[in-house]
Amino acid sequence: MNVKVLSIEPRKETGTFDVLVLIGTEEHKFTMTVDSHLVANQEIQVTNGDRHFSETFKFYQMIALKISKLVSKVYNNQAFELPVDVDESYYKEIAAYV
Repeated sequence: MNVKVLSIEPRKETGTFDVLVLIGTEEHKFTMTVDSHLVANQEIQVTNGDRHFSETFKFYQMIALKISKLVSKVYNNQAFELPVDVDESYYKEIAAYV
């Protein structure tokens, strides 16, 4: 699956983002949220996509994970350059930690 994240723009609601993604030749817009929770004195961030995001990447969880991490970077004001190519080869990076 050829996927490229084109933009991640904050919305008026805190922790909510519009994510524009190119899948093949089609653009898709998703709404994603980042929520922070305090668990055992540690801040945990949870990133969720809307229904369209969940259904689009249902069988491509590594791509969904990579997009979620990019949204989290925007939420945490970490710098990176867009567009970003996202593919399933990201699985190899994750597998190295397992």
